[in-house]
Amino acid sequence: MNAMIRRSFGALAAAAVLLGVAACSDEGPVTTATPPSFTLATTTTTTTTTAVPSTTAPAATAATTAPPTTPPVTDAAVTTTTEPVAVQELVLRGDGIGSARFGAAPDGVIQYVQSVLGAPTADTGWVDPFAFADCGAGGAATVARRVDWGVLSLLFSDASSYAIERPHFIGYEYGRVGTIGDDPVGLRTPGSTTLGTRVVDLYAEFPEASVNEGDEAVGIPPNFYVSDVFYGLLTGASPDDVVTVVFAGYGCGDF
Repeated sequence: MNAMIRRSFGALAAAAVLLGVAACSDEGPVTTATPPSFTLATTTTTTTTTAVPSTTAPAATAATTAPPTTPPVTDAAVTTTTEPVAVQELVLRGDGIGSARFGAAPDGVIQYVQSVLGAPTADTGWVDPFAFADCGAGGAATVARRVDWGVLSLLFSDASSYAIERPHFIGYEYGRVGTIGDDPVGLRTPGSTTLGTRVVDLYAEFPEASVNEGDEAVGIPPNFYVSDVFYGLLTGASPDDVVTVVFAGYGCGDF
């Protein structure tokens, strides 16, 4: 097993314990109505001494009611779909989520995500980092915090490769093992990788990705690895297996 894969397995195992991946913890289409069609009025001219009835439309009237020169606009041509604000805003990136970047102050990150998703569904508050996992790897973390919005979790600590001795945003987890479809639904990477994305489509966005079978003997599920700060879990390693969890950033005390 090469160093990169060892690194991915280690990161996945740490994140799984740290963030609890084993826990099972829309505007409608806008349409425009088809405009009414207009029919050209017709008149008939005959030689007669009888005056033309006053009800006959003059030729000038017909000219003003000519049909449009372009085909009527149909519903299908103007129907649009508006994505949820969360999907547009909270893009999953290797350096953060949406506009929030790793290393940023916790309060600003939490307020930003809350402005999109509403109040958190869970918040540990600042606790001993060992409440999550062994944070001794870096030797400097003294506090940690996890804030959840459904199956999206943000992790904060005071020690990581982003900063030392100040609380900051260090990572996120999107998804939970065994569940796909829970809120917030549809968050995705810039190339549209999301929960339920097939391995073959994951490769289309990340051709450099490594897909691994995992190791049941040591509790590591099938996983993918793009970089030290972007990886995740899968249902398996075949082309039609799918993404179940996306991780980004570093674990507590991870350097």
